[in-house]
Amino acid sequence: MKEHALFNMSAGPIEGTPRTLRALSRQIMYHYDPEFADIFDDTTEKLKKLFRTKNDVIIMQGEAVLGLEAAAFCTIDEGDKCLNLVSGVYGHLYAWYIKSFGGELLEVRTDYNRAINPADVEKAFKDNPDIKIMSVVHCETPSGTLNPIKEICQIAERYGALTIVDAVSSMGGIEVETDQWGLDICVVGPQKCIASSPGLALVSISEEAWEKMRKKKNPVRYSYMSMLDMKEQWLVEKEKRKFPFTIFTSEVVALNEALNQLFEEGLDAVIERHQSVARMCREGVKGMGLQLWADSEDICAACATAIKTPEGMDDAKIRRHMYDNYRVLISGGFGDLTGKLFRIGHMGKMAQPVYVAAALAMLEKTLKDIGYPVRSGSGVGAALEAI
Repeated sequence: MKEHALFNMSAGPIEGTPRTLRALSRQIMYHYDPEFADIFDDTTEKLKKLFRTKNDVIIMQGEAVLGLEAAAFCTIDEGDKCLNLVSGVYGHLYAWYIKSFGGELLEVRTDYNRAINPADVEKAFKDNPDIKIMSVVHCETPSGTLNPIKEICQIAERYGALTIVDAVSSMGGIEVETDQWGLDICVVGPQKCIASSPGLALVSISEEAWEKMRKKKNPVRYSYMSMLDMKEQWLVEKEKRKFPFTIFTSEVVALNEALNQLFEEGLDAVIERHQSVARMCREGVKGMGLQLWADSEDICAACATAIKTPEGMDDAKIRRHMYDNYRVLISGGFGDLTGKLFRIGHMGKMAQPVYVAAALAMLEKTLKDIGYPVRSGSGVGAALEAI
């Protein structure tokens, strides 16, 4: 079998720690094993602490996209006016769910190297005070940019609109205050800053969101995307509790161990570590004479740094050369951003100075190898100065 990357510095899924990998390799558990039920409950309690919420948290059995699609399916009634905020690829794609489930789509859009302006959101609500649901991506990982969801969601709350927040890549590496900021449905992926394996959708749900689901003309039940099934069959019926379907037990066990490690380090410390290495990476990129994709460093995300593809260069060639010759894996652009940028991820285990320095060093060497003018040590030196 071909040797895999020495360093997975992609935008995720990222590498797991030895402890997480050991947990993932445990014997597969029966989902009604009393020990597993205890692990599942413990995991949801830890997730509440991570989300900083008193709301219910459910663990859906599928990649985080399942939670995002289910959030739309379970809440949108035919004709509901829905405001979708678009500052990148994932925000753009969410419109498909809104239209598919009968919502009336309104959008606030901006360039993919910028963030949504809360003033534009305020205006949209003033012009359409009957908006029922607002959807927003916190971290647009494909462009490495961050939206100000605190201000945005508080606007929606004032107008009585339900909020659906994609925090798939941000949670665990960037501050998210679910309750304080008024996030009704918040969807997270374990394979990003939490540094567990993909395959689960972690979702916090407010009482207002549950009420919207119950009052839907045809509430979603007996479906793989039914959030109500998990609420009514597992969370409510404590004496007769049952799972709506077979749980991905190994993924939950691994997630539990990843959360153990996160809280042993301390959530605030983990967030600061992500912020620190992100600053280091940006300084390294600029030191090489490359340009950040984001219009302003104020909106750069802590989980991945997006870099403009240099004029006349092929980002796929850069990434492949790094992988084939130096065993460092980074990500390219996605959707409309394909070819325009490439990304260095720094999440979870990989959010450490040593990994970022290695990625920058091998990017320097790659650029020199393929003929781009860069001075050896310029990026790494600038990055090290930023620590």
